[in-house]
Amino acid sequence: MRIPLSHLKAALAAACTFMLAGCMPGTIATTVGTGYVYEQKQDQKYKHDVERAVDQYQQDHANSPCQHGEDRIMEPAIKIIKEHRLTGIKEVIERLDTIYKDQSLSDQVRAGALYNMAVLESRRKSPNKAKARDHFKQLYAQFPSEYRCIFEESEWRDQMIEKQLLLPGETVDSFLEDARRDAERRRSQ
Repeated sequence: MRIPLSHLKAALAAACTFMLAGCMPGTIATTVGTGYVYEQKQDQKYKHDVERAVDQYQQDHANSPCQHGEDRIMEPAIKIIKEHRLTGIKEVIERLDTIYKDQSLSDQVRAGALYNMAVLESRRKSPNKAKARDHFKQLYAQFPSEYRCIFEESEWRDQMIEKQLLLPGETVDSFLEDARRDAERRRSQ
């Protein structure tokens, strides 16, 4: 007598189910517990990474050549980023973009929003160097009276460009030349 293949598969599946039934509750609990512990470790690691990035940002700007607070750190933004580690930077950039686009605000306020968007884009976990570079170029071209201290030749400026904005194979000098040409092009439009 031959047993149909479909019946054989069903019998095998039932046997496996009965064999695993005795250890399944513990296996499921262990898997769920392991997943929870892993998730907590990842959350703590991400929290630590965010806090380290914010600390580095604060340290870098403590050494800025700007003497009149032009590039001061935005404490409310830092608070949002730290409290909402997964969505905070996106929320802050969206708020800054709204401020930048509001033509009723002063150039100083709009330039500050654009500057901080550039800094945040260059410092996020997966930096968007293209956006950061574009924001800095826009700042330089659109607001010629704002943030000049960060553009002046200094060791700090070169270190920040090297650290945050260079693309592979690019040098500080080639970056600055490209930025100068782009700023001239933007002004002539």
